[in-house]
Amino acid sequence: MALSTFSAASAFSLPSNAGDAIGPGDSNSKWVVGATLGAFSNPYSGEDDDAWISPNLRYNGERIFYQDGSLNVHITRSNGFSAGLKFALDAGFLLDSDDYKKNEKLAGLNERDGTILGGIYVNHDTDLGRLSFNVLTDAGNEHDGRSALIKYTFDLKAGDWNINPELGAQWLSADYVNHYVGVSESEATTTRPEFSADDTFVAFAGIRARYEFTENWDINVETGVSKLGSEFKDSPILDEDVVYQASIGINYNF
Repeated sequence: MALSTFSAASAFSLPSNAGDAIGPGDSNSKWVVGATLGAFSNPYSGEDDDAWISPNLRYNGERIFYQDGSLNVHITRSNGFSAGLKFALDAGFLLDSDDYKKNEKLAGLNERDGTILGGIYVNHDTDLGRLSFNVLTDAGNEHDGRSALIKYTFDLKAGDWNINPELGAQWLSADYVNHYVGVSESEATTTRPEFSADDTFVAFAGIRARYEFTENWDINVETGVSKLGSEFKDSPILDEDVVYQASIGINYNF
């Protein structure tokens, strides 16, 4: 996520394609490294709320940029619109059976291997923020799923804080949904029926605040909520269809 009252693409004298890497409220440094501590409500049956700590790495190159676990290649920009290629890692909670083998509601489920998603992105920048759209497909031939995401990130300021509310929705194909919440015939039990999902949507909203407390250091605070579509709600291996998350991170920019 990102934010501030100006458009990052127009407020700085950046290369035209660097605007793709630097969204509303983002640091305009070439490199960003740090760490994030976060927590989320795990929707899988029998699971408690979970926490994580992870390194942050961001590279804001002129044509190639890496952010939020995705590698992006800028291709073109015209009249406030820009487009390029996006590649991202895709993995979920069922990646490692050691994480859920003691949970009787999930024990016996096959591991759901991760994959690489690939596709295109399109951005449109205005003084109010950025409209982002991407379409991705399974490039690793693990689940053959597809997704389409649209979101708007507002560009606001409150004193020295960058404030970025965000609203969006994502469509997920049936193959994608089944990979994460489907139950095959071999996985079914007397208390866990076989389940095959259709395509569905996820709606989400959140907000990020970023504060630069020195020339090189900043702090990021985020919170958000996602409403899972009906196919998630119907899955026998999910208890919740609303997921909450919050995180705090500190970064060095150079």
